[in-house]
Amino acid sequence: MTIKLLGNNNTLPYFASKVSCGLFGISDDFIEDYLSLDQKFIKHKEASFFVQAEGDSMLPLIQDKDILIIDRSIPIFHQAIGTFFYNNQAICKKYIKHNGQVILRSLNTEYKDIIINEDDQLDLFGVVTGLARHLI
Repeated sequence: MTIKLLGNNNTLPYFASKVSCGLFGISDDFIEDYLSLDQKFIKHKEASFFVQAEGDSMLPLIQDKDILIIDRSIPIFHQAIGTFFYNNQAICKKYIKHNGQVILRSLNTEYKDIIINEDDQLDLFGVVTGLARHLI
């Protein structure tokens, strides 16, 4: 699968109206501006890429087949969702730093925490900054 970043000439209309997720109604019917999705979601183009999520360990936030937006230029921080190579396995987890201990946590509570010890190899691949999902 190849995903192409939108270039400067490939912008889509951005409407000033907000869409209610409760009672439906659009009161304004005009275009405020044009929005490029790469400008909105890609802050460091040369350090960003896409990867497809697999599995259910990051539910409910990240679903199987979601496209994750990864930025390699952002240092990992407490509570960030990152992609890692953990003992040579590519995984996506929430990064927890507690009392000097590194923990990789699934959002799905059916999965146990991964507590990193000195024998483990852990390399950051990049921080997840967004995602794209097909709804139909």
